[in-house]
Amino acid sequence: MRKLLIPCIILSTFLSVACSKTTAHLEGETKEYSSEQMIKGEFEPLNPPKGRLAVVIDGNSPDPDDIGATPVMLALLQNTGLSSRLVHLSHSCDLDPFRNKARYQIDAENEMRRQNKLDELSRRGIDLFGPFNNLRSFYNCRADQVGATQDLVDAINTSSIDNPLWIIEAGEPDLIGYALEAAEKSKIQHVHVVSHHPANDNSGDFFTWQQILDFGVKEHQIGDQNVALQGPIADWDWAKNHSDSGIAFIWEMMAYAEKDGVVPFQTNKFDCSDAGMIYWWITGADNGGNKHSTPKEIKDVLLLNTVNKS
Repeated sequence: MRKLLIPCIILSTFLSVACSKTTAHLEGETKEYSSEQMIKGEFEPLNPPKGRLAVVIDGNSPDPDDIGATPVMLALLQNTGLSSRLVHLSHSCDLDPFRNKARYQIDAENEMRRQNKLDELSRRGIDLFGPFNNLRSFYNCRADQVGATQDLVDAINTSSIDNPLWIIEAGEPDLIGYALEAAEKSKIQHVHVVSHHPANDNSGDFFTWQQILDFGVKEHQIGDQNVALQGPIADWDWAKNHSDSGIAFIWEMMAYAEKDGVVPFQTNKFDCSDAGMIYWWITGADNGGNKHSTPKEIKDVLLLNTVNKS
């Protein structure tokens, strides 16, 4: 892979796009080359930590916010040259949604509709914002809990001090708990779990948040991202019918969530709050990452790729 860097440099004027996606795998760690360096000049706050990402969302719980947030998360990774850092993506992690502890409940018909929508958007999001070369697949935890758990176990078991795993907890903690329970105990010290809301932490049906912490993970609480990232639809008017298919898809998914109807508190709001955890991670994580990202800041990153293409 290193030999390819020489012709890429020579032909950089003509092959800048191809060179921007060059990656290599050394001793189990994904290395980013010119993609991260090129974007950093355009997005000054870019400062991701070492390691890989696992994203665990629900979306089959009453709140549909993950439907809008997931494509935003994938796009943030693409547009900052960090796509190869994503090693796990699973949805519908509310493993028993009919005894959900939230005020509002979801019925079986709507829960299955959500699973199907999350399958669809995950597949399309990977296609639009990929390639995610270190992602085996995406997993529906309700349909394939065993597969989703094992994929996360494998990601945990390849962790080290130089290649930690950062788990974005965008839903109930139970799948994370099962994976930590099955993983090699010596690897868990290199696992970080990122949360932005106690409604996720305290909603497990099989693991409490304290049990998750007792495994020995490093906890990061970045504060409620709904404060800035759940807001007026007008904040996203720029994305509606955008010429870039990925941007248009993001608007479409947030509009779908707004019209979902299971909970009343998303009406007249677009919500990508879980994406705030990815923004925090790409801007430094626990080394000064931005805990207060806004729709304007998210927009600036989402448009990087569009600007580059034009």
